[in-house]
Amino acid sequence: MLLLLSHIYAAAQSALLLATSRTSSPVTPHTRELIIPYSNVSSNLPPFTNDPEISFRLSNRTYGVIIDTGTTGLVLSAAMLPNWDPSTASAHPVGWEFLSSSKLLWIGVWIPQEIHFLTTENISVVASVPVLAITKSYTCPRYNARTDGPNCFDPTESEEMPDDILLLGVGFARQSDGQPQGTPDKNPLLNIILVDGEKIAPSDRLNSGYRISQEGVSLGIPQRDLDEFSILNLQPGNTNDSRDWGPVPACIRVGDSPCVEADALIDTGIPQMYMTVPFSMPVERHTEPSLSSGANVSVLDDGQIVEILFGRPGNYVARYNFTVGDHDARDTSLAPVQAITRRSAIISPFVNTGRHLLRGYEVMFDAVEGRYGFKPWTGN
Repeated sequence: MLLLLSHIYAAAQSALLLATSRTSSPVTPHTRELIIPYSNVSSNLPPFTNDPEISFRLSNRTYGVIIDTGTTGLVLSAAMLPNWDPSTASAHPVGWEFLSSSKLLWIGVWIPQEIHFLTTENISVVASVPVLAITKSYTCPRYNARTDGPNCFDPTESEEMPDDILLLGVGFARQSDGQPQGTPDKNPLLNIILVDGEKIAPSDRLNSGYRISQEGVSLGIPQRDLDEFSILNLQPGNTNDSRDWGPVPACIRVGDSPCVEADALIDTGIPQMYMTVPFSMPVERHTEPSLSSGANVSVLDDGQIVEILFGRPGNYVARYNFTVGDHDARDTSLAPVQAITRRSAIISPFVNTGRHLLRGYEVMFDAVEGRYGFKPWTGN
């Protein structure tokens, strides 16, 4: 049974519902919670209108960076990396990442680094991960993520040693979408080694996962929060890393069509939605420029109702719905700024909700137990 929830950004045609039931096996609690705050929280209003940003330090250099659940790993221009040396960098593994929404292919090398964060209580948190130092950037609209690897055979734009790339990816289940190297060992939030100078073991619950809210990113999952989350189980991922999990299961539909099972991504990095639906689902679309890439894309016409159920048949834990073209919901509540939609008989159904969903809900990822949770936002 689903329970209708209200929140400060509720709109008449844009709502989320959470299940009243919980999974039978509780998430293992952690005794402490550390929050890495957004550096732009006071100016990013309504919340998640713009990219959420945090600050971090490499060596003696401080950066402001977008925190992105649609990618995995810290990516930055090699020119921005302290003590960058091309002669020694060549000894490190070649790396690449393709951003499907903007058609960008980034190529570089994975270099071990210690990333320093500062919490709301001025506690130092240090993660140890390889970071991808980018030496080449391509706009590659025909890139094939399955076969092309670190190669763009038909770029429309290219740049050697770009100096403006910086993105902190903390997502999961992204390997099949142009990020085959985006494994848990690259995720800074799962590889904390020091807290206020104290060594943290890999098995410490502080490395178990995180929670994303309107205020920042919380490390660890305290018991007091668990009762307010509705939790679904994830399937194991494709690697031997026990922290590797598959995508969030969902069911999507437009209008009165039957709901079709799909993979879902709640993505802090974009304000629009991307959907892939089967030809059996009738949709009304028009063409307009993508807000990410500028390329012409198919977008749902105004007036259509989109509904997404999170979970699996018989055990949905949350529902997200909105009416396309509801400008109030788009600007101040949960509806995305665009609903980019393609129909396919080959590609499996998929939805990237974009970040506006997070105006109403916190989400939680438990990398130890393989769970994902939704919690209504009740702040002011």
